[in-house]
Amino acid sequence: MSDPKPVDAADPSRKTSEITGPVDDDATVLTNASIKCYWNDAEFESGDRVAADGKCYECSNGKWVEV
Repeated sequence: MSDPKPVDAADPSRKTSEITGPVDDDATVLTNASIKCYWNDAEFESGDRVAADGKCYECSNGKWVEV
C-alpha cells in the first residue's frame, strides 16, 4: 500500500464520509470500488489512505476506517 495522503482535519461544514475504527491487525478491510469516500469534499477510492491529526484512515465501503 502507498503512504497515506496528508489531509486537514475533517471540516463538519464539508462533505466527509463516516469515520469508524480503529480495527485490529487481523481484520480484513473489504474493498468496493463503486462506493467512494469523501474527506472535506475531496473524493477517494476504496483502499486509499489519508492521514490527519496523527491518525491514518483507509477508505472502505464508503467509510473511513482508522488503521
